[in-house]
Amino acid sequence: MKKAFMGSIAILTAMSMAVLAGCGGSSSSGASSTKTEAAGGSGEAAAEDWKWERNIEIVCPWGTGGGADTTLRAFATALENEIGVKVVVNNKSGAGGVTGVQFASSQPADGYTYLLCTQSPMLAQITGATDFDVYGSVKPLCQLVHDVNVFVAGKDEPYNNMEELKEYLKANPGSVKCGVMTITGLDAACVQGAFEGGVEAVAYTEGSQLNADIVGGHINLGCEGPAEVSAMVESGDMKVIGACTDQHLTLAGWEDVQTTADINNETTYGPARGIFYIPGTPDAAIKAFEAAAEKAVASDSFQEFCKQQGLDQRQGWLNTADYQAEWDSDYENLTALFGTK
Repeated sequence: MKKAFMGSIAILTAMSMAVLAGCGGSSSSGASSTKTEAAGGSGEAAAEDWKWERNIEIVCPWGTGGGADTTLRAFATALENEIGVKVVVNNKSGAGGVTGVQFASSQPADGYTYLLCTQSPMLAQITGATDFDVYGSVKPLCQLVHDVNVFVAGKDEPYNNMEELKEYLKANPGSVKCGVMTITGLDAACVQGAFEGGVEAVAYTEGSQLNADIVGGHINLGCEGPAEVSAMVESGDMKVIGACTDQHLTLAGWEDVQTTADINNETTYGPARGIFYIPGTPDAAIKAFEAAAEKAVASDSFQEFCKQQGLDQRQGWLNTADYQAEWDSDYENLTALFGTK
């Protein structure tokens, strides 16, 4: 992975800084986590002590129509059946997801506000694109899904797989652009890593607009998850060029999609979408949410959603302890790859 990405770090960081310069990313000295959190204690007893008395809010730091938004809305519907109150999804997009993280972390830590997040806002912090302390301002509660990133193109683009695209780039340097939802995040990093800086990443705020531009031929590629593009691939308006994975996909009709591993490239990052809580949130609320979320993720409705949208290619559910360990590992590994200090 490091070999595939390191030559592109300066490009990614420069792009990140340019995009975030006008986005008002504020500084944080690191949120204190000395109040009661998820670690330790009797989880079952704590969960039983908490009763949901009003609607809860889950902040989505990206716009409507993208993979984060669609995943969260499917989860919210399943979660409502478990907790007995309405789950309100609040889209707060901007600055590659950092705006939404800032908003969520500023809300009362009363057990009624949570955040859906991926590694991308944390990567913005690591690359120096924002001085806001993403890593310290929210804490992992549970992982819902671990998506893969795929490259898709409109049906009329003159390449059909990664090998053909590589050859096209050699003959037409600088001619291909790829839409991403987060210029400071994993999707842009995948664009830079997979094509070694030969494809320019272009930021979008709405997944629906990115897809419309791909289908309309206004942009060459998109780096997205199967969930965002499956309908358009099935209709023939898009074609899948490649997947950022080390194993072939098992999705029906996608089994022969070339992977980055097929072209000897180690770019395999994909967004791990999970729920985060605000430090200081009551332990009972955290445990109650974790218990309800596990049932919601295991529900027939959510599992069917994952299957239909291609979100079953990697392990999804992680509890609080396991997700915290994974989050810490991602922070360490991404810092080693992309850190500017």
